[in-house]
Amino acid sequence: MSNSTDNRQSRIRTSEKAIRAALKAVQDAGLSVDKVCVTGAQIEIHCVSVVSERPPENDSRLKQW
Repeated sequence: MSNSTDNRQSRIRTSEKAIRAALKAVQDAGLSVDKVCVTGAQIEIHCVSVVSERPPENDSRLKQW
């Protein structure tokens, strides 16, 4: 005989404490959060750098100073 609890999928959720810790680490690293996705126990944080690392590609042919 099979127990009905064996066939159930357990639900795993991310804690608020874990999300806050991850966002604090991102903030401490000096990054800006673009998007946060939470799916079950998985946290996906998309970050963007505050400082641009490369010059814009289209600079309207401005001369270098």
